[in-house]
Amino acid sequence: MIKFRTISHLLEIFVLPEIEKRLKSGQIRDGELPIELYQFRAIQRKMPDGKVLPIVELNDEVKLISKVKTKRAVSAGEPLGINDIYPDECFIVPPSYDGKHAAYFLCQRLMFDYFLYFDCRPNLPNVTEKELEESMGRYPILDFINAKSFKEIVKPEEKIRILAEANWPPAPGYCPSAFVALHQDPNSITQPEFVKIVSKAYDRPYWDRRISFWEETNFFPERIQYIKRAVNAHFDKDYIASIYILVPQFEGIIRDYLESRGTTPAEGFQGYISQFKNLVFSRGVIMFPKNIMEIIFNYLETGSFWMRHSCSVQDPKSMINRHGIAHGVFKGFECEEISLKYLILLDALSFILLHDKILTRSI
Repeated sequence: MIKFRTISHLLEIFVLPEIEKRLKSGQIRDGELPIELYQFRAIQRKMPDGKVLPIVELNDEVKLISKVKTKRAVSAGEPLGINDIYPDECFIVPPSYDGKHAAYFLCQRLMFDYFLYFDCRPNLPNVTEKELEESMGRYPILDFINAKSFKEIVKPEEKIRILAEANWPPAPGYCPSAFVALHQDPNSITQPEFVKIVSKAYDRPYWDRRISFWEETNFFPERIQYIKRAVNAHFDKDYIASIYILVPQFEGIIRDYLESRGTTPAEGFQGYISQFKNLVFSRGVIMFPKNIMEIIFNYLETGSFWMRHSCSVQDPKSMINRHGIAHGVFKGFECEEISLKYLILLDALSFILLHDKILTRSI
């Protein structure tokens, strides 16, 4: 939670004003917004009068330099592989301004999470350059190498699209195990055993962590009690209770959030989704992968959840739908797969909400 709050503050203090400044100067055009931001760095340059002014770098403008211990002698310019270095001995070299180390904040996206590091010591009195050199921040280079390899080989955005097309709500919690299983056997998604693969990814410890975070951050005001009961019912194999407790919450969660952001909700669930999407993409930047956020919105906008059951649901045991449940149309459909899918839809919705809460300092 501290990490998300810190990132939220950094966006408000440095990134959003920088984007506004670039818009006014013509460096960025309105049509280029929102910008998908996968990294930024704010270098704190200290002026002679003592004022501290930032240099804000976005995406490719960040030229990160690291110092790493090698396992063998190397020549300047020689490419290195992971087997040539000690990954735990990789350190960030602080940026320089006027020939001296400068304080900075660094944020980089790591799959569906963030690496956040900052060092304000260069702006403190009585800190020598030698002390700064000796206490450089450790950099998780292996995590970034593994994430890059995973993205290139497994292609998580492709896998999440396949899941959505197969009536599995698109959400980040499938990563990495369900994505890997789908990569190794593309036909696994059509097999009954796939439910077990997803259940393993979305196990009880996963939901315990999510609920702990939602409680600490007051993420779902006045609704966490229903969510907790739905999760408990699912793991007690009481799928009737899990589904009927959770399904009415989706419309209320989105309506509550629109109202909390000063938006008068439109008529009906689809209207809510349209307003919610416009709100999220109006923030100037996108901190999570844009393609995945669009897949989630497309699933909410065009999927079977909001439609009248007679138009969209051939099998209520596998296809999520609000209307058929709210009006008591379906009977005997309750099972692990469909209960799990409603929980995953909640996870997808919380992913979008988390993004907007970070951008509006409401986390």
